[in-house]
Amino acid sequence: MNIIVRISGLELKNEDMIKLDMHIIPPSNKRIIGWQTMLKEIKQHRDKLEKVAVKLQKDSNIYIRPIALVQVEATGKDQRGKHKRIHSLDAKEQLIALGVPPDEIAIKTSSQNDIEDVDLFSQHCPIRYIITKEALKEGWDCSYAYILGVIPNVSSNTSITQLIGRILRQPFAKKTGIRELDESYVYYSKGGSRDLIKQVQSGFKQEGIEDLITNVKYRTSGDNQKKEVKIRKEFSRKYRGAFYLPVWVMIEESSNKRKFSYHTDIKPDLPFDSFQISDAQIIAVANSLSEETKERRTLAVTLDERSHTKFEDDVVHVDDITEVSLSYATRRFSDVIENPFLARKKVEEFISILENRCGRDKVKEHFGFIVAELVNYLHNYRLEREEAAFRNLMQTGKLVLAVSDDPDIGYSVPPTDSISVDRTPNPYSKYLYSDVELSSLNSLETKVANILDEQEKLVWWFRNKVSRGWYSIQGWRQNKVHPDFVAAKKKENGTLELVYVLESKGEHLLGSPDTEYKSKLLSEMTRTKAQPYQMELEFGKVNEQVAFYVVEQGKEDVSIRGLF
Repeated sequence: MNIIVRISGLELKNEDMIKLDMHIIPPSNKRIIGWQTMLKEIKQHRDKLEKVAVKLQKDSNIYIRPIALVQVEATGKDQRGKHKRIHSLDAKEQLIALGVPPDEIAIKTSSQNDIEDVDLFSQHCPIRYIITKEALKEGWDCSYAYILGVIPNVSSNTSITQLIGRILRQPFAKKTGIRELDESYVYYSKGGSRDLIKQVQSGFKQEGIEDLITNVKYRTSGDNQKKEVKIRKEFSRKYRGAFYLPVWVMIEESSNKRKFSYHTDIKPDLPFDSFQISDAQIIAVANSLSEETKERRTLAVTLDERSHTKFEDDVVHVDDITEVSLSYATRRFSDVIENPFLARKKVEEFISILENRCGRDKVKEHFGFIVAELVNYLHNYRLEREEAAFRNLMQTGKLVLAVSDDPDIGYSVPPTDSISVDRTPNPYSKYLYSDVELSSLNSLETKVANILDEQEKLVWWFRNKVSRGWYSIQGWRQNKVHPDFVAAKKKENGTLELVYVLESKGEHLLGSPDTEYKSKLLSEMTRTKAQPYQMELEFGKVNEQVAFYVVEQGKEDVSIRGLF
């Protein structure tokens, strides 16, 4: 098309038309994923914005009614309760439980439109929350929208890009002079800040303000066409036995074998009914009440002098629940215990103990903080019991690490892969498949891939995916581990020596509970001798020589060269 006029993002900002800075506010507790907690914080934040807006109206006769958009995972009457996805009605019920009047909540989905023919700018309109999945597409514009709360995982949620634009417009295209009402806010409950930043950048681009995007570029394949690639013949002929990777297998009394399952073999052995809060934990909570901080580290999204996106550290003040709500505490406990009746019993038991220790007024004043600490204790207890149950199964011989060509109990590398068509040629000579999707590799993965491909003793390597059919490890925690790379090493005579399974971790993730768990699990698998179970096949034996390692950012060169 012929471009007649181009307006830059910086010009829009200078003309007071967009709400920047945009603040990305992470989960309050990364150890426990809680969309309910996110909604509580959004309500508190929106209420504070409205108080500021009411004062603005009194002082300047400018009416603004801050609105929060909430993105859910499922909509439609027949979708509620399926696959543990958070439904629009779940979010609405949670907001009502937090004290939001029902008439202030609207649902906008393909099947329900509570804002149809509603003037959201009217002073008589009560709507302060709009719940949607992806129905607020281009063309929907209400500059009263200040807050976006994202319940789906931001790592795989491309719908955020359109919702970002819905909170960018400045009311009346004029700054109020009040910081809180001249900026926008994004909360999320699952995923990482870096993933969300990518979505923010994509959202800015969709709004036609490309100059807000940083210099980081992500390859696209034009039409996003897919092609199928196969394992290269030189690898499949000589090293086929290395395509079978270890998994945990249960040996039953009748010597029958089946794949290890968290829900079958770990979850039933989590005796929350016997969990008691210790004296030391009670004292720790009591001593923390006066030290509780209400400040939160956040990211602020703004523009530099060249009109490029810039992210800076920021601090916000977070209010807490100041009333004893057994229903709220039960919902939080149920996230860990998964039995609402037992959760309620434990809530009443623990709150009673703390009221006797600290006094009801103190518990009421710091109730939100107390509940978060109690949930942490429950969460840690669950982690301990999960690992203990797993190790007990190992010690009794019921759980073994096995490699097998039997598809019912073993795992084999997929013979084909589906990748996006990319004009960039494959630079790797030892990649397992005939081609590789370079755009799927981040900077750390690209560096690891480059180092791997240079090793003389490397036979082949491939980038493992997080999708169905690719290699995953079920450990003692519920979520499976999806290692990043698998690589085969050969001896001096060219025969297979062993296979490495590698998990790469960026500097920002080192020391995190998730990284520590993965490191412990992979180390256990390296120490454990894999048992081969195989049927009669023409290619010979399956390979049981496998080692598992975490490759840290900054040490990837030394680590990989040391392995080879």
